[in-house]
Amino acid sequence: MRIPLFICIPLSILTLLLTWWVCTRKVDFLTPPSEADLATIRQQALASLPVAENKSNPSANPSTSPTKGPSAPEPAEPVGSIEVGDLSPPKHLDTYSDWAPDGASKLLRLGAELERQGAFQRALLAYERVIDLSQANQEQIQSALESISRIRPTLTLWNNDPKLRHSIVIHIGTGQKFADLLPAILEEIDKELRIASSGQIQFNHKLNIGKSIQTTKAPTPVAIWMTGGDEKTVTTDVLSFTTNNGDTLRNDILKTVFNLIRGQLAKSTSYNPAPEITDHPLLALYSNITRLLWSEFGKNMNPPAKGP
Repeated sequence: MRIPLFICIPLSILTLLLTWWVCTRKVDFLTPPSEADLATIRQQALASLPVAENKSNPSANPSTSPTKGPSAPEPAEPVGSIEVGDLSPPKHLDTYSDWAPDGASKLLRLGAELERQGAFQRALLAYERVIDLSQANQEQIQSALESISRIRPTLTLWNNDPKLRHSIVIHIGTGQKFADLLPAILEEIDKELRIASSGQIQFNHKLNIGKSIQTTKAPTPVAIWMTGGDEKTVTTDVLSFTTNNGDTLRNDILKTVFNLIRGQLAKSTSYNPAPEITDHPLLALYSNITRLLWSEFGKNMNPPAKGP
């Protein structure tokens, strides 16, 4: 015998209502339990668990055998343990050259300790010796370059006397296309390079505008070389590039100038080659070419006049 729906449905609803009223009407399912309630629940749960005994493993009892964590790393030698010596203002750009045989790591530690003691000019010299004299690996070179880039802008120029500056002329040969753009760009570059050399070199430029090539769509060649103040003495190699973009002309010239200086130093000195450009060419001119190398470049391009 089937129960009619008009009886079954009300009975089902009534059963649900009675269950709610008797069992769960006053129960709060939304509010989370308090910390006290949670602690009580945890204790009850732990008490209900069986105790596992393992006599063959005494370390199973945490109260008698504490867990051994990972071994601590060997403590690094503190920076302050290195003897920095005299902290008076340095007088020579080759300061700390005698440290170079001891390795780049020691020079980096020296630089860090000098920074900590506020001797930033000396710290910069220590980092520069990593670049131009020590046998450093790529990681050490990168660390020194980052430190040089951080410290250099905070210091005054090494030389502020215009009479003591070496003279360098930048020669630019190109066609008519960039004739209007180049004068202003080169004026700015002259100033930037003087500051990059820390006031040791006075840069000037000489612009040589030739005839434009017949095909206007072809990239314009730009040739660059440098001479000393006396153009009849020393000259660098000639490097060139081609471009149609006046917006990148300044960076292209700075990159070429950097490579010319780097190449001339590699040919004429026994110092380490300046690290190649990895970022912006102007940044490389400030950091990758140390102030000692700038001085050597200026002297190399302006040798003393020969006597009679």
